[in-house]
Amino acid sequence: MNRTVADQNPVAERYLTALADALTPMNAPEKREVVDEIRAHLQDAKAAGKPLDEILTRLGSAESLAKAYLVESYLNPKPSGAGWISRTFGLFGLLVFGSLPTLLITSLLAPLGIAFLIAGPVLFTSGICGFFDVSLAPVVQSDLEPWQQIILGPMMGLVGAACLWVLYRYLKWILKLVRQMASGR
Repeated sequence: MNRTVADQNPVAERYLTALADALTPMNAPEKREVVDEIRAHLQDAKAAGKPLDEILTRLGSAESLAKAYLVESYLNPKPSGAGWISRTFGLFGLLVFGSLPTLLITSLLAPLGIAFLIAGPVLFTSGICGFFDVSLAPVVQSDLEPWQQIILGPMMGLVGAACLWVLYRYLKWILKLVRQMASGR
């Protein structure tokens, strides 16, 4: 049976226990990995003939070593999350269940937004021209009174701009989802 340094020396075992206690913010697999790494370091140094007290002195206190590992884990998090299979299924699901709503939303909001954004100022201009008895008959035909055109024109322009803004935000959100699924986050 191969006994480790920690099993043979209570000082090393106390050090590793204090290290594990100080690593409580870390998840269990990472904590186990760090403690096993330090245990292996102690074994390697002991096998090289170095005294245990010198090894522990060079490592520093268990708390300071734990803080260093915690900072390292916060600054360089290990990729956790889906493997390539779950990412593939996630992207497939997003495409299948997101494509129909995206098709409906874009085919509704894009033409509606563009049409209203163009028609609003044209209707407003037609209303202004109507007050001065200037006819835009071949270009703009409306049964509305000039004052109604002046009121409805800006409203239509605002509705068109709102439709395009909602479409922009929706597409930005969809792209964010696709990026997250592709990266596995």
